[in-house]
Amino acid sequence: MIRHIVLFKLKAFASDAEKQVVLTELKYKLEKLIHIIPELKKIEVGLNVNSIEKWDIALDVEVENKQDLNIYANHPAHQQIVKTMIAPIKEDRACVDFII
Repeated sequence: MIRHIVLFKLKAFASDAEKQVVLTELKYKLEKLIHIIPELKKIEVGLNVNSIEKWDIALDVEVENKQDLNIYANHPAHQQIVKTMIAPIKEDRACVDFII
C-alpha cells in the first residue's frame, strides 16, 4: 500500500468566513472521490484548526501501488478539482508518498 500525504498553504481570503466556505466545499468534493475513483482505498481531508501553523489543509490518500496513485492523480474527476478549486487558491504545497 502507498500513503500519499499532501499539505496545502492557501492564499489569503477576504474573510475567515469565506475561507471556511471554500475549505468545506473542497473537503467535501475531495472526499467524494472515494465513490468515483475505484483505485482509492482511503481519502481523508483535514482542515487545520491551528491558525499559527503554515499549512491549511492535509490530504491523506491510500492506494494499493504506484500505478493506482498515478491513476488517481490523473483521473479527470481529481484533475477537475485541482484545476478549478485548488490551483486558484494554492500558495504552497508539500507532498510525501511512502509504503505502508
